[in-house]
Amino acid sequence: MKKLIIFNLLFVSTLFASCNTSSNHYWIDNPTDAPITVYIDDTVYDIPAMTKIDIDLEYGKHQLKYNGQELTFHNGGRTNKGQAIINPTQSTYVFMAHKFINQNDERATDKFVEWALKTQSDSLRLKINDTITTLFVPFKATNQLFLSKSDYNWDYNIEEPMPEGITLSNPIVTRQNRSLLNDPNYQAGKFQETLFKLYREQEFKDFIKQYSNEKIEFLLEKTPYAELPKRKIALTKLKDITDAEYQQKLEGQVKLFDQWLDLNGSQSTEGFKEVLLSQELNTIKADFLKKYPKNYSFNQATNEFNTQKQPFMQYQLNIIDDKQ
Repeated sequence: MKKLIIFNLLFVSTLFASCNTSSNHYWIDNPTDAPITVYIDDTVYDIPAMTKIDIDLEYGKHQLKYNGQELTFHNGGRTNKGQAIINPTQSTYVFMAHKFINQNDERATDKFVEWALKTQSDSLRLKINDTITTLFVPFKATNQLFLSKSDYNWDYNIEEPMPEGITLSNPIVTRQNRSLLNDPNYQAGKFQETLFKLYREQEFKDFIKQYSNEKIEFLLEKTPYAELPKRKIALTKLKDITDAEYQQKLEGQVKLFDQWLDLNGSQSTEGFKEVLLSQELNTIKADFLKKYPKNYSFNQATNEFNTQKQPFMQYQLNIIDDKQ
């Protein structure tokens, strides 16, 4: 199989091996070429150039300040113990798919590689040399303030080098996937695998120099802290509830949520289940439907409430309104 080296950058590698705490741990990264100072609440973090530091961040509400900007964010990390990086400089990072293929396997054809290129690529607008163009590439670029494995499920973090080769092994057969035992591909053994890595922008550019002399620039704009979207509870369907008593009951649930955002440490942990997975709200909802079997106004309002709470369950770090 001929080796594909194209700017679309599906890098194919030959295998060299046989076929309730009260805080969470995070990184603050400075990928720039100058030192920076970041403030979280009353703590000052002086971070040298091209360095990430480890921090333990208490659950609950925090103030982040950098370079004359500030915002309020909430750490609900107990909902997701995965890694997360705080990116105060809003620098660009690249999340890339690396495909490893055993070139000695008869299934490792050019046709398969071309198919994999299409299925694992995304459209991205780039500046290449002096030309702005859109390409399908096996990587994504982001300058989000918070980079979470909830969004980018990397196998290798920044500062973790990609291996030159990996050992391929079939997935373990369990009761849930035992049908694999009759799958011809499973029986033949794994011949390819995709692993994902997160790069700082300059590290990514240094990496692709091995494959291309093209000068690549990402076209991401930085949004001022004050204009970044905020997670908040803003119910538009509350007023549609036909029974004033139940309007007040849902308002009470929203108030409990706002109070939870102000809690810190173990108190926040203790209130998590009650607020985000509220059995009381489910009981109120059931009572309303029992009282008004054909009236779905309360149901629609609670669905809106649950949807707006969802990011606080899914993501560790959320930007919120400083008045919440």
